[in-house]
Amino acid sequence: MRIILITLILTVNLSHPLFAKIASVIGNPISQEIYFEVNKETKNYPASLTKIMTLYILFDELRLKNININDHIYFSKHATYQQPSKLGVSEKDFITVDELIDSLIIKSANDAAVAIAEKISGTEKKFVLKMNNYAKKLNLENTNFANPHGLPNRANLSTAYDMFKLSSRIIIDFPEHLHRFKKTKAKIKDKSYTTHNTLLKKYDHYIGLKTGYTRKSGFQISLLSVNDDKYLLGIYFGGNSAKERNNKINFLMNKYRNKDTSKNEETKKLTVKNETKNINNYTIQTSSFKKISKSKMHITLLKNKIKILRNFEHQIKKNGRYFISYINVDDQKTAKNLCNEIKLYKLDCLIKAS
Repeated sequence: MRIILITLILTVNLSHPLFAKIASVIGNPISQEIYFEVNKETKNYPASLTKIMTLYILFDELRLKNININDHIYFSKHATYQQPSKLGVSEKDFITVDELIDSLIIKSANDAAVAIAEKISGTEKKFVLKMNNYAKKLNLENTNFANPHGLPNRANLSTAYDMFKLSSRIIIDFPEHLHRFKKTKAKIKDKSYTTHNTLLKKYDHYIGLKTGYTRKSGFQISLLSVNDDKYLLGIYFGGNSAKERNNKINFLMNKYRNKDTSKNEETKKLTVKNETKNINNYTIQTSSFKKISKSKMHITLLKNKIKILRNFEHQIKKNGRYFISYINVDDQKTAKNLCNEIKLYKLDCLIKAS
């Protein structure tokens, strides 16, 4: 009876023209296959889902070594003047980058968002320009950012589909940081904070990328599900309450959790092989992870960053406790050239003769 009621409410809310702010996208973040969509291109205020872009840029700065995880992030007067939710750090006081990541994800601290913006770009205004440049590069066609935190601003607009694409890029480009979104508690400057995402406490298969709320945007969420190394990403805009939003996204995620994606060409190429017969002369090992999902994401990362690698078949085999991703090639010269391309991006590769 409860499921029927949720379905009825969901159908009415998603179809009625008065609820234009409500939008949702459910799909595979790796293959970008969409299973469910409604009002996916409708522009809305993204609220604190804006911080997903702030985090994306922060992770990229860490990758480029422009900042380090233990760096101090000092709070300016401008940062301390931000409206709640915030940490309340005093002017000229600091937290570490490590603490700041938790503050953005768990506390959704607006003062911390401005502090990292000023650290990276010098001013909040310059950081917003950077956010919009990244939005163009990531093909967020209906998004414009006006601040790094998502506090109300008429120019701060996005769509459920653009947030799906942005969240997907976090998953694909920075899998090493995904565990941060799974955390439910954090201690920052001797204060303890608990996540706003109660679904994380109820269900082990969820990874909570971000929740958001303003009066005009309604309750929103970007939510990742991992089930037997299968990834499902859901975006929901415009809930009337946190409970309603959680019920609806959980209902949709459960409906599409076991979606068969075996027909997807990308999935076919990522078949695990326990016994692999090399018919070529050289093997380029591109990754080694304890989880197959991370190997799959690393392959997608390589293909996104290095176009030439799209012309080769990427395979995965299990070696003991590890999943090894690799490419087979005919000659040593090709192997060296490909490995050099990979190393240009400061990624590891290893060449082995068959």
